[in-house]
Amino acid sequence: MKDAILETLNKSQKIIISPDVDGFMSAELLSRKFGSVVVGTYDKNILCLADDVKPEECLFVDCDMNTKDFVSVGNHMRIENDNMADASFNPNRFWNTKIYTSKFPYATCFLISSAIEIDLDLYDLKRMAHADSTLINMDNYSNNMLKWSSRLREVDVKPIIEKTLDISDVREKYPTQSFASKRFGKDRYLTTLNAALENEGIKYKPITQGKKYVADKVGINTLMRYMDDIISYAEIYSGEYSVTYNQEIEFR
Repeated sequence: MKDAILETLNKSQKIIISPDVDGFMSAELLSRKFGSVVVGTYDKNILCLADDVKPEECLFVDCDMNTKDFVSVGNHMRIENDNMADASFNPNRFWNTKIYTSKFPYATCFLISSAIEIDLDLYDLKRMAHADSTLINMDNYSNNMLKWSSRLREVDVKPIIEKTLDISDVREKYPTQSFASKRFGKDRYLTTLNAALENEGIKYKPITQGKKYVADKVGINTLMRYMDDIISYAEIYSGEYSVTYNQEIEFR
């Protein structure tokens, strides 16, 4: 799995991340290892970019894109015969996971850390544990967490499995996972996003542009019917999918 992840990470040092704890932590790890720079964010149906950035030349991180043009690394369930780029990486696709309750239960930053093998301090481990509520997942999905732990780096997952981390300080600092609300108007969204990247010390180019796309929650039949019109999707519950169509709507 490590080699497959590294192959995807080598796509580009220009990265488009999810604007949440997992995306920011992933960006920080990639910046330390490769000097990667955040040039955009993607939040299910909002794509924001720095000037002169072409998404097809970037790597989407903590995103699951559904077009051959966009290479991504993410952790949501995939269905067979979708439009995920051949160069993308997804652990559920890699391990041929078919059942929703058996899906990868950690945050994307765990995939990246296991592949690039850089040293982590206690604060890194705490933020990773908080990302995507990974530590909380041990309360309800311990068997699945244990199964997947053997495929990840031991130093990263041991504090999760043994529940030895106190992350109350990190939870207080980041009471919500996202750094920018999708309810914001365009100007406020971009301002908040740039401020968060600056405050968190993420290596980035100023984000100046934003597009919003049509999104919906659908069943498998609708997902399959409009697969070629969907730029990203995620199974949010067994048989229910959050999809984003390649159709822009007003964002102001």
